[in-house]
Amino acid sequence: MSELELFHFSEDSSFSEVAASPWKVLSVEDDVTYQASLIYSLKDLTVYGRPVEVLTANSISEAAEVISHNSDICVILLDVVMEEDDAGLRLAGTIRDVLGNSTVRIILVTGQPGMAPRNEVMAQYDIDEYWNKSDLVQDTLHTVVSSHIRTWRYLSELIEAKHGLQMVVDAARSISNKQNLTSFTETVLNEIGRIIGIQQGGIVCFSYQGGQFSPDARILAVSGSFSDSGQKYKRLAELQLEEYHPAFVMASAERRHLFNENYTVLHFDTPKVDTTHYMLLVRTSNKLTDSHINLLQVFSENINSGFTAVALVNRLTDLAYRDQVLKSYNRNWLLRELSAMTLEEKQQSELMVVVINDFTGMMVTFGERYCEDILAALLSNIYTLFPNNVIARTGDCTFAMLLGKDKTLSEEHLLNIIDQRLTLNHTIHRLTLTAARVDLSLLTELKAEQILQLSESTVNMAHLKGLRVINYEPEILGSILASHHLLMDLHNAIDHHEFFIMLQPKVHMGSGKVAGFEALLRWRKSDGQIIPPDRFIPLAETAGLISHLDLEAAKQTIAAATLIQQAGFNLPISFNASCADLNQKDYVDTLLDMIVASGLDGRLLDIEVTESSAMLNYEFINPILKRFSDRGLGVSIDDFGTGYSSLAHVANLAATTLKIDKSFIDHLGEDSAGDHVVEMVVQLGEQFGFAIVAEGVETEIQRQHLLSRGCHIAQGYLFAHPMPVDEALEWLRAQQNL
Repeated sequence: MSELELFHFSEDSSFSEVAASPWKVLSVEDDVTYQASLIYSLKDLTVYGRPVEVLTANSISEAAEVISHNSDICVILLDVVMEEDDAGLRLAGTIRDVLGNSTVRIILVTGQPGMAPRNEVMAQYDIDEYWNKSDLVQDTLHTVVSSHIRTWRYLSELIEAKHGLQMVVDAARSISNKQNLTSFTETVLNEIGRIIGIQQGGIVCFSYQGGQFSPDARILAVSGSFSDSGQKYKRLAELQLEEYHPAFVMASAERRHLFNENYTVLHFDTPKVDTTHYMLLVRTSNKLTDSHINLLQVFSENINSGFTAVALVNRLTDLAYRDQVLKSYNRNWLLRELSAMTLEEKQQSELMVVVINDFTGMMVTFGERYCEDILAALLSNIYTLFPNNVIARTGDCTFAMLLGKDKTLSEEHLLNIIDQRLTLNHTIHRLTLTAARVDLSLLTELKAEQILQLSESTVNMAHLKGLRVINYEPEILGSILASHHLLMDLHNAIDHHEFFIMLQPKVHMGSGKVAGFEALLRWRKSDGQIIPPDRFIPLAETAGLISHLDLEAAKQTIAAATLIQQAGFNLPISFNASCADLNQKDYVDTLLDMIVASGLDGRLLDIEVTESSAMLNYEFINPILKRFSDRGLGVSIDDFGTGYSSLAHVANLAATTLKIDKSFIDHLGEDSAGDHVVEMVVQLGEQFGFAIVAEGVETEIQRQHLLSRGCHIAQGYLFAHPMPVDEALEWLRAQQNL
């Protein structure tokens, strides 16, 4: 499922439509008393003559709902510690990384400063400010919120103006003579004025020949206050700008830009073309940023009588539709091409989207600049493989190609794309990519943005399914929508405690006596519908909710083990923990604290981790497993045989039990492969002192094969299905009477 679909914004919302409305500030805070004080402190605040409206949420799920219905939130006052210690940080990560919203200003407020180190948190989660609650008195709060509202307004106008500039560039394709050039330049200049945020003042662009400034310079375009009179100026002298002439002379002589508090003079020349010099006088209270200067430089280099309309369009198009790092086409270009495609063209085309796996980890390891070099090398490789295809960079680590169906890629070509070997600075890098192929004839009713988002969601679905290449099918759209709704239900289920455990017995196959249980988490919605674990567990892992579910399962397991012990049965119950759980110190500490608080003998609990989790980061995970075994807990390695364990690691593993995966049990008696695995695991158990448990035993033939090879304990439908805790207790009593 694509995390992009966690939020859905209304199509008719825009910055311009809410120009007269209050500034929206969202307070995400589970301390309602403190939140009420924030609302009271901000009630009289006005910025640019507009009041502030405070929206409120008391949990992450409530915040997600508020954000999804309010795309024009300026500032978020976000508590760090709410339902969980890192709840606020995860919401910040979702806003920045999933929604891609870099505009909204996020201010962390905390009453527990030690829970989230300031410098680390601000860098990792792109936090704009970090305040202790005790320091945010009313005057400070007003200053902080006002400043960030101004910043948000500025950034929002910048984005909106850039979009307008792109539309101007598209419209300029129709310009083919000098008669249209004047109106075009005035339009572009006005857009640039909006980009740099001119409130009062204006821009004048003029040119002169030779090495010295001349008051007789030719005016190319004017905007703002310079155009208020409606008069058509031809020469600079007509504007009566003598007070700026010394600055013009200095900029001309030194061939550089001049920046003053109330005005900016930008100087450009084109020595490789002619002797023309260009100057822009920008009257504004704000100094221009480098990005603004670059836009103005493109403008000034292209606006003069010697450039044709086509040259102007090409230069501005480069800014609007090319990635400025890799110089490839960008997302805007692809959206424009998709929008311009006819029905017939879509019938004959497909879109392929590829994503670099674990690119975030690469960024952390190598840094942004080095990763940009890796991306450039990857792009060069793809161009070498497919010189006739146009490639667009649509995200940080995502590329897309429009292909004709007559040039459908072969299996060999796909493998060349998704498995890359790059040499950079004498170092070999192996990149693995995931690819989605989308037949555009299946999406003729969708808009360009919807097509691209659906393609990216299809790639994410491939990740969930463990696929390297996936072909879009119409069912995927329904699956994505269903996953989106299920994720909303999952958040609600956590808030309303809709999860419960079922117990499946582990049995001595020879005697039929019960050896213990495994706790399996289940979800019953408020309407009684049972959601299968193979649907909600992967979704919880993707959404970062799995640790919450696993702690809930552990809590209920401890309660069940206590109940069964009180009934006179000393039988261990195992519960599952994911790799993500074990990588979180808070999870491990919380779990151990829960066990100690319960007073339960640790020998009545068993923690299960998959073989791949245990071996993926052995040096880190094994000491954590030892902490559990030192407390008396059993440690089971689930799905054993499906991973890639080394014998040295197995010998030193802090585990008590190896569980043979069901995939090997299924074929016992049918082929020799399963028998060999069972024999190998049993021998490992005998050699290193592990107990052995077989999973998924369903037939008498399987039971006999396991017993003949020395495996004596198993679980599966042959013995009992998973049962609610109270039924499991009754079943135990019945077994005792047999």
